[in-house]
Amino acid sequence: MADLTARIAALWRYPVKSCAGEAVDTLTLDADGWPEGDRGWGIVDAGGELTWMGAHPRLALVNARWLAGGLELEAEGRVLQVAANAGSAVDVRGWNGERQDFDALQAWDAGDDAAALLRATTGERLRLVRLSLEAQRRPILNALHLVGDGSLRAWSEAMAQPLNGPAQRARPNLLLRADDDSDALPAFIEDILTEARIGALTLSRTLPCVRCVVPTVDPATGIPQPPALDALTRLSAERAPGAPVQFGIYARGSGAGQLRVGDRVELSLNFG
Repeated sequence: MADLTARIAALWRYPVKSCAGEAVDTLTLDADGWPEGDRGWGIVDAGGELTWMGAHPRLALVNARWLAGGLELEAEGRVLQVAANAGSAVDVRGWNGERQDFDALQAWDAGDDAAALLRATTGERLRLVRLSLEAQRRPILNALHLVGDGSLRAWSEAMAQPLNGPAQRARPNLLLRADDDSDALPAFIEDILTEARIGALTLSRTLPCVRCVVPTVDPATGIPQPPALDALTRLSAERAPGAPVQFGIYARGSGAGQLRVGDRVELSLNFG
């Protein structure tokens, strides 16, 4: 029996790690409970290391759309399609915070046209790579990110100035809203969420989402705004004193299925 019911307000996937997300009406989970088309590509720097929006904020201006046969990038008024089966094999490195060392990862370079688009947008020598499944599913990574609309509202209200694009900054896969749509969910309800059931699918909580500098990046300009993280830090300290800054949770699906905007969600909560 559910402790609370909600609805899926919005869904996103992120075809390229650290680039802008793609709003979708339906998110398909594979047999392992991971969203299809999500974070299958990455950005590497000149040293062959997977990099991120915190190091290159203007990656927020690169819009990526997942296609069955590859990827579509849009930035600086230009659209580029990249085939999934193209590119030469390259070895890249990804930081593993648990081991405090780099993991060697297999990937395929997407070519000079994609690199030129990234250079024009960020001013940096970056390259787009398609990641192997093993690289996408490293044990340190998480399948889904979930946040409630009440938490986004609390974050915005904690800012002295209006916060542009809070959902885009938070980068969830699922945004939940109240079932009756009369008001937002209680702020930070996801902190005590243990399971979310959508039809035959169960999304089980794995970890809280520890936040970095990425939520400071304005999705419209690619410019960091440090007060956004300051507000998250204050809100997190009120809920979990002494813990790292938390906002949203990670979860994993019970198997294959589809999530749709508007779906009813039954939430199980741990009030202890």
